[in-house]
Amino acid sequence: EYEYLAAEIQKRISDTAVPNSEIIKISAEATSPIAAKVIANTVAEVFKERNLRVRREETTNVRRIIEEQLATFKDRLDSSEIALKRFKEQTNVTVIDKEAEEIYKRITEAEILYNKTKANLDAAQKRLGYIKKKLAKERKDLVPTITEISSPWARKLKEELVNLQTQYTKLKLQNYDESHPKVRELRRQIEEIKKNLKSESLKIAAGENIVDPITQIQRYLEESVSLEVDIQAYQAQVATLQSVINSYKRNLNTIPDKELRLAKLLRDKEVNEKIYTMLLNKREEARIAEAEKVGNIRIVDPAKSPRSPYKPRKKLVFIFAMIFGLTFGIGLAFLLESLDTSLKTPYDIERAAKLKVLAEIPVIDPIPSIQRDQYFSGKNKKTSFEVYRKLVTAHAPESFEADAFRGLAVNLRLVNMDSPLKTIMITSSLPKEGKSLVAANLSIVAAQLGLNTLLIDADLMHSIQHQVFKKKAIPGLISLISIIKTNMLESVKQNNYAKVADSESEGLNLEPSFGIENIVSDRLKNLDYIFNHNSDFIRFQANKMISKTSIENLSFLASGSKSFQFSNFLASRVLRNIFFELEKQYDAIFIDTAPLAVSTIARVLSSIVDGVILVARAGKTPRRDLIESKRGLQQVDANILGVVLNQAMYNTKLRKYEEYYKHNSASHRS
Repeated sequence: EYEYLAAEIQKRISDTAVPNSEIIKISAEATSPIAAKVIANTVAEVFKERNLRVRREETTNVRRIIEEQLATFKDRLDSSEIALKRFKEQTNVTVIDKEAEEIYKRITEAEILYNKTKANLDAAQKRLGYIKKKLAKERKDLVPTITEISSPWARKLKEELVNLQTQYTKLKLQNYDESHPKVRELRRQIEEIKKNLKSESLKIAAGENIVDPITQIQRYLEESVSLEVDIQAYQAQVATLQSVINSYKRNLNTIPDKELRLAKLLRDKEVNEKIYTMLLNKREEARIAEAEKVGNIRIVDPAKSPRSPYKPRKKLVFIFAMIFGLTFGIGLAFLLESLDTSLKTPYDIERAAKLKVLAEIPVIDPIPSIQRDQYFSGKNKKTSFEVYRKLVTAHAPESFEADAFRGLAVNLRLVNMDSPLKTIMITSSLPKEGKSLVAANLSIVAAQLGLNTLLIDADLMHSIQHQVFKKKAIPGLISLISIIKTNMLESVKQNNYAKVADSESEGLNLEPSFGIENIVSDRLKNLDYIFNHNSDFIRFQANKMISKTSIENLSFLASGSKSFQFSNFLASRVLRNIFFELEKQYDAIFIDTAPLAVSTIARVLSSIVDGVILVARAGKTPRRDLIESKRGLQQVDANILGVVLNQAMYNTKLRKYEEYYKHNSASHRS
């Protein structure tokens, strides 16, 4: 858990260097201003403490080395004091003669100097070991030891250093003071040799591409070379002192055993005591140096709680969101517009299909809800119910929507008695485009204009008009065609032989060797002769199946049975004569047929009627389907009167006119 939290915090910490300065800016992210402040300040404090710890690390290491040696010589001093005390108690020998004392004094000084040098040598070696470990972390085998560096000049310098260190040691044993000219000259020469040896070693190391340019590593390298030179000097001094001490020891062999033993014990005690005192002084010096080490990092400005979050930048996000939203929205709108092939406006229809728009029927608000199941039943009761509720020409004749249908009637010139258009078919390209709604409302408008109107439901696939006007579906148009066709064929069959001469004179040529169907198919041009002799029967049967509706001047002929094919040519000829006889009785006949895409009924009827109206639903009818419908009707030479755009969108002016009509209608009623 702690590692996860630490990783999450680290992800939200960053630092940047302030240009032209030695200042580092630390930034922290958090979900609250207090947390951000605490994290930033904590990072700064930890960085400051670490910097101080790293700077003190070197002096701390020296102090620890001295403390280790101090503990060792403390034990030696205690042991030497105890041994001296026991010897005196056992032998009662407390003094030695002057000769022995002089030898003892000289050997003591030599051993003190020897032990000091040995201690310095040990400290230098431990320090060198520490430096090498540090360098090993930075670069493996970075620094060569002085003993590994070999050149003629380096070897000569090392030999001179050993000789000078030997001379210096002998002078010190002879009680020469540091201010003595000989001692001072030797010290100067020794320092000069050390400096030259150090420089030569660094040159050799640099020539071997060992020195790293990084400052810290360079400093370690220089210190390690200095330590190596010092170690060489200490080793030469130790060797010289060891030879001097050995010569003094040989002189001590002439002293009596007890005095010799006492001299040795006194010497050990004094040597250990002086070395211990020297180490105590060095430890204190190391402690002072450690305490004097201070970090070079300080906090200029502590972090404060921010007054406001730096992200999300709401204004900037809002601006970008607005720009992106508008750009994306406009682009998406153009994309959808380019992908949308539906027809929405009269301009789209005229441009795509090159057809005239007869009227724009707005979206019709249905009359208040009534119980559908109470009025309608059967497979298509839902569609019938919707059409019934939207018969605005009957339920709301003064409404704006009803006026749209009246405009359609005017454009069709139904009120022009000289117009040759009597049979008008209403169809569409696809289902659910509103053709039945248009046919029903247009029929009601024609009846309201005083025209004796007949509405025929010829949609055998999806007939609903009989439910809208509360009539029976059977008998209907199909029943009428079947009865007339059967009667015609029976009449021809019964009178075939008796009328052969008359038929031949009339060009019918009904030969007894042909079957009835063959007669009809082979002599189709003479069918008009047969229909002319059956016109009274056609009118009689049609009037039996046509029923009045609740709308004045409006009659209705249902579809009848659905098991009939209009593609039969004889049925088409029968239907043509039915319309011919009905045109004598009615001023306007409207036929509601199936969509062109799902049935051939509409194409068969379109070649019989006087005109065809195509219904397109705004935003739904694809332009390609409307063009295909136009092409299909043109192939059978249909007279396309134009297109009715159903569910067209209102514009502002139309809405104002609608409100005006509603207001005037209410005033009139009041």
